[in-house]
Amino acid sequence: MNNVNEMRLLVVDDEHLERQAIRLILERAEEPIKVVGEARNGRQAVQLAEELRPDIILLDIKMPGMDGLTAAREIRKIIPASAIIFLTAYNEFDYVQEALRIGVVDFLLKPIRSQELVDVLKNTRVQLLREREEQSEHKKLQEQLAEALPWLRLNLGLGLIWGLWEERAAVEQQARLVRLEVLPRVAFGVYMENRLEGSPASLARFELLRYQLQRLVEDALTRHPWGLCLPISDRMLIGLWGNRGSEQEQGQRLRQLANDIIETAADRLSLGVTVGLARFCEDISQLPRAAWEAQTAAHLGMFYLGPEQVVHVDELERKVDKDGGVYAARERELLEVLRSGDAEEARRMFREFLISVFEGRGTDLHLIKARLMGVLVAFSRSMGSYGEHAEEMVHAYNKFARRLSLCLSVEELEEWMAELALSGNNPAAGQAGAMVNSAVKKALNYIQENYQREISLTDLSRIIFLSPDYFSKAFKEQVGCTFSEYVLRLRIEKAKKLLAETDLPVGEVGRQVGYPDPNYFSRVFSRAMGMPPSRFRQITARCSQQV
Repeated sequence: MNNVNEMRLLVVDDEHLERQAIRLILERAEEPIKVVGEARNGRQAVQLAEELRPDIILLDIKMPGMDGLTAAREIRKIIPASAIIFLTAYNEFDYVQEALRIGVVDFLLKPIRSQELVDVLKNTRVQLLREREEQSEHKKLQEQLAEALPWLRLNLGLGLIWGLWEERAAVEQQARLVRLEVLPRVAFGVYMENRLEGSPASLARFELLRYQLQRLVEDALTRHPWGLCLPISDRMLIGLWGNRGSEQEQGQRLRQLANDIIETAADRLSLGVTVGLARFCEDISQLPRAAWEAQTAAHLGMFYLGPEQVVHVDELERKVDKDGGVYAARERELLEVLRSGDAEEARRMFREFLISVFEGRGTDLHLIKARLMGVLVAFSRSMGSYGEHAEEMVHAYNKFARRLSLCLSVEELEEWMAELALSGNNPAAGQAGAMVNSAVKKALNYIQENYQREISLTDLSRIIFLSPDYFSKAFKEQVGCTFSEYVLRLRIEKAKKLLAETDLPVGEVGRQVGYPDPNYFSRVFSRAMGMPPSRFRQITARCSQQV
């Protein structure tokens, strides 16, 4: 019977009787170890090892011609995964150090004892099976990682531009996982010219073209490492990029990358793209700002200069300032209204902005959003003056940037502008607290609906787009207790109700309020109520009978 776990054994000894004795011992032991060959010297052992590919080799050290040590070194080159066990006499332990360097797994002393031989081979077989299982698991993990790599890279990149990563160590660990040797320090936007005509065939061609452009940018990042490519809208890709060297050297390489993308898109896809470059970041926490700048530069670069241009956000701002005109004036007016916190005035100014700058509502929605992204970037520049409230504003503007990208009509953009005005520009006075109040209310509703399941602070903070640290602080200020205390109180109240009003077993009550372990539930309940759940049920039942 062919056993997949059966080990193939090559016996090497210059004495025929020793080889036969070993074969006989294994036959009697009935272990899944089969002797597939015998060799009487080292040279023959090397030849048979190459032909038979055994799993285990019993190898005598002292043999005429090529000795066991030399043969072991040669066999290691041919089948490095094989296990070599030396057969040796008492006076041959001088060879131990050399044998260990070769990678011998064990020694057997002559004359060989039957049980000792069987035990050593059994242990070696178990060790080889374990190693193969580990190698198989490692291979599966590597295959799964390779399959998940695009999603993992996308997840890392979106988390960085949305400001969801809090700890640099966690980002570095994730970066190593997705084979990103250097963390991003800058963002660039790739904006493609409009090829969408409205017909189903045109839409299919456009989707294919967008996919091809994404692959093209990803290929360019392999030639100019290291970076991530993120599709964030139908015509915009955001790249996050970092390299070694000074900022000046990196800036030059970034320009080379941008020109490479433009030239390759024109050559391979006959597609015009504009690449917008952001300012370099001092820390990964500034990447959301860099992503806004890159999008704005790419959008407005296409608007001002057309395709096949590399536009830095600083160059774009100098051009806007130099050109002056209606847009610069209207942008300043919009900023003033936003700072005032007047939502209705913001709506009115937005409508005037459309009429003055875009001559009505027929302009490409992407260009309007690009202009508004520029307004948002300008509005956010004063965040540094908020001191302890700076983190609050960073998360607030991250949220507005994501919402802007999702707006599908001018009416939605108008509503977005009004809500941005309501956020205010003075968090110390509580005007920006409206967003945080809303976030905490959303968190409370989520907890009420999901208290039966495991709820972590990190998961909840991602749902409401606030960092765990900031959310925890805001939650305590508004609710009067910490997040974990609130969840505990809610679960205990729900448990008290079930204990008093139902006959459910205590363990089932615990499961229904989020504690699948009955013992843990009993300990938590006892700490909170000063008595175990069963005692609480007895007391409430007695009280209800008296009533």
